[in-house]
Amino acid sequence: MKYLTPGPIQLPKDVLNHIKNQPYFHRSSEFKEIFSSVIEKMEKIVGEEVLILPGTGTFSIDTMVYNYVNPNEDVILIDIGEFSRRLGESLISRNVKLHIIKSEIGDVVTPDIIEDYSKKINDLKAIAMVHNETSLGVANRYIEKIQDLAKSLNAILLVDSVSGIPAERISKNIDVIATASHKAFMSIPGASIIFYSIKPRNFDKLPPSMNLNKFIDMKKRLETPYTPPINVIMGLDYSTNYILKVGIDKYAEIHKERTDYLRNLVKLKPVAKEKFGSNTVSAFYTNNTKAIIESLKNKGYTIASGMGNLSNSIIRIGVMGDVSLDDVKKVAEVINNYD
Repeated sequence: MKYLTPGPIQLPKDVLNHIKNQPYFHRSSEFKEIFSSVIEKMEKIVGEEVLILPGTGTFSIDTMVYNYVNPNEDVILIDIGEFSRRLGESLISRNVKLHIIKSEIGDVVTPDIIEDYSKKINDLKAIAMVHNETSLGVANRYIEKIQDLAKSLNAILLVDSVSGIPAERISKNIDVIATASHKAFMSIPGASIIFYSIKPRNFDKLPPSMNLNKFIDMKKRLETPYTPPINVIMGLDYSTNYILKVGIDKYAEIHKERTDYLRNLVKLKPVAKEKFGSNTVSAFYTNNTKAIIESLKNKGYTIASGMGNLSNSIIRIGVMGDVSLDDVKKVAEVINNYD
């Protein structure tokens, strides 16, 4: 079975060969060497400092929220889909004053709308957004402008890019980005990853597992405060080598090539507006979600259904990892037997 899903993704055999090794003792020089290598390469790929925690994309989102906003602070949430709403759930659990701006399905909220809305808020502390909305295959390509807007408002920008970077590029430093190991960074699930250009600003005590200041302090010694996801990091050691060898821009272009090919072949209507179609995940409307998924399984391919209210009316196809243009063509041929 080959996985063209939003994640976990189809991993190259070389990544799997690195992961299956005996894990290092995490206080050993051997681990420090590989940990240092992975940190250096990830920071080169994204251009910001990085922290690696045990967990998933969801945990990285919660950790970002709890380290960068405080109870009763005013926060704007840009809602473009299911994972935007999950980001909102995390913010609500932090007891912030949440202000939501919602887009139409397949579209994004423009910076001018956010700016106008922000004028209603006296002391805005943060703007929270999803960079790459996995549930709908929508990429918010206003992210750099929204970062500039946040800075002008003396607020910080919190970004969920779990299915985005580094295949869906961001061209400038963002205040905080939460992501994970098992999508475009091409390793197995198990690592919560946070890139940051400003330090945490929480004013109260946090659970030790999500206190980023502990990770920042230990990182100086090439250690982590708790047992890290060692074999995930082994996989990242290979995948980050691969990304840098291919080239950061080329890596994104490869994903765009696969996605463009898929959209040109599939006859179904895409969910995302053309200029906001994600490089990593595509979603299409269909009346035959279950039948398409079952037919593809019979051909050796797994894709995903929609989420929430759209679970039975869209299909989602990921092109991250070990996916060829021939795979894309075969998947499209099956899909085109249905409407």
